[in-house]
Amino acid sequence: MLPAPGGQWLNTFVQSVRWGPGCLERALPEALRSLGLTNPKSLIITGNSLATKSGIIKRIEGQLQSQGLYAGTFSAIDQHASVASIQKAQAELERTGANVLVAVGGGSPIDAAKAISYWIHEAEGSSVKGSTDRRTFIPIIAVPTTLSLAETTQNAGFTRDGKKQGVSHPALVPRTIIYDAELTVDTPERLWLSSGMRSVDHAIESLYRPDPSPVLRNMWLGAIRDLFHFLPLSQKSPSDLAIRQRLQLACYTSLSPEARSGALGLSHSLGHALGATYAIPHGITSCLTLAASIRLTAQLSSTGPEQLEALSDALSYIPAPYNPAPVPLGVPVGGSTTTTDEERRQRGVRVGDAVQALIAELGLATTLSEYRVPKDDLKTIASHAVGKDGPESEKYKGVLALLEGIY
Repeated sequence: MLPAPGGQWLNTFVQSVRWGPGCLERALPEALRSLGLTNPKSLIITGNSLATKSGIIKRIEGQLQSQGLYAGTFSAIDQHASVASIQKAQAELERTGANVLVAVGGGSPIDAAKAISYWIHEAEGSSVKGSTDRRTFIPIIAVPTTLSLAETTQNAGFTRDGKKQGVSHPALVPRTIIYDAELTVDTPERLWLSSGMRSVDHAIESLYRPDPSPVLRNMWLGAIRDLFHFLPLSQKSPSDLAIRQRLQLACYTSLSPEARSGALGLSHSLGHALGATYAIPHGITSCLTLAASIRLTAQLSSTGPEQLEALSDALSYIPAPYNPAPVPLGVPVGGSTTTTDEERRQRGVRVGDAVQALIAELGLATTLSEYRVPKDDLKTIASHAVGKDGPESEKYKGVLALLEGIY
């Protein structure tokens, strides 16, 4: 077992996480009143599909109106949260006088709410511009209906002219997250399951990011176990609220609660290069890149012993049939049976194989060609993903081969 290095862990500004089927009715008004505002008025931020194809938004509107907490709804946030749609939402907030944003849906409306809060804060003038005081930001309450996990981070991703951009600030993390499994039932199956694979991506790549937190490591490992277990069960029993609720909690623990921004790993880097540019949903980018990224990361000489150990341990938390010999709960796995880097690398490759098997079982296997990514673009995508590593580097060559393999 490798010694635990020194380090630090910083919590986020999330004040509370509420969960349970049907919890929204009580949790949302309580969350709004807990903000300390004299007269909280909320603008709901969501997408057109959720607003028109389910009764969720009407239900939330009625609930807020009955308690004098409603200012309006903006329901035109598009996929990958374009700047144009966010600017329209910001104009609606200013028109209605809302002082709270309630983001309902997946990553796009939640990131849009963060962007609005950031832009308004920066436009307020020198008295608050650049301030780290969260009271100078419009607060956000997140009500997720997918498993994509934008709700736990301080990052807001959006697109301008088809290119991914973003802003980041600790105060952009939603103050309250409400996980109500009842609100996820109308989420399309492919979106629900693929966003679950995004959470698998978060958990595994958190393990081998630079300086992984030992404080959160067991949360990430537990999330991997639960996501592998409950995603197939949710596909087989889509109306089972208990399963959906467990998935929402596994989603939360896959990337939280840590106030550290920045890149995770290779799969995320590739996802950012692919998603907005080629109109590929974030969950699907994980289905495309995660398994191969894990295998490549396990084999790269630049992957350090701490990252290899953490990735190796992940295999013990993956249940059968994806892992034929999982370690029972309560049995220590931290290096006790894995003594060399080569053995850890082999186990890491098996983690990638297990992820690929899960994606196949969920019916989410796909290729870049299915999304009409031009083959001539692969070198450019590889360059964006590896950053400063040049075309002669081991990493660039590995990433280019990876992209060719999933084409």
